[in-house]
Amino acid sequence: MSEPKEGYLKSGGYRVHYTLWGGTGPKLVFIHSMGMDAHSFETTYRVLLGEYQMLGLTILDHGDSDTPKVSLTLPHHAEIMRDCYRQLGFEPNVLEGHSVGGMMGMILAADHPEEHRGLVLVDIAPREGERKHTRPPPPDHFASEDAARAYFRERYPGFTEESVENRMKHGLKKDDEGRLTLKSNPTAMRPSLAHDLWPYAERILTPTLMILGSESTTVPP
Repeated sequence: MSEPKEGYLKSGGYRVHYTLWGGTGPKLVFIHSMGMDAHSFETTYRVLLGEYQMLGLTILDHGDSDTPKVSLTLPHHAEIMRDCYRQLGFEPNVLEGHSVGGMMGMILAADHPEEHRGLVLVDIAPREGERKHTRPPPPDHFASEDAARAYFRERYPGFTEESVENRMKHGLKKDDEGRLTLKSNPTAMRPSLAHDLWPYAERILTPTLMILGSESTTVPP
């Protein structure tokens, strides 16, 4: 399978977007960071294609998944992700979570260890209380594709041009007035982040790999 199967699942009354890559091999589940979606792992999918079955899930309030009318807790979000990979028979798996996706991964590995052969945490660590945020909120809309492209380059300075174009293809939509706007608001889930993950971290028995960015603003040195 050189291109993904793409579709939607129903969980908890919400529609959840997913992408499915590869047909054989061990099962990998990917949960993205804030402001991203299941498509944001495409470079990784293509590198691993042929060796693994890979499932990318789009968190609620992001991408082509539904937007809840009320704020959900982080464990609630995590259980929706779990229900989705179980619907597709993706357990046991190795779960890779980036940022908020890693926070969900910690919860799931602690609560359901029998479903995970491994856990990969990318740029995430347990913290008490709400995080400090220094980035300004994104604009309501963009005047042009060039303006949107400039926004992605500025907000994510480590992105390759391939990653920027991935966001141009999958991260934008047109609003009711025909203006370009983000599908995923990077600030949408902030209320859910005020959740103490140490009790979960202390219960994780799953083999875990932590990947930390050398210039991370998420994990303290």
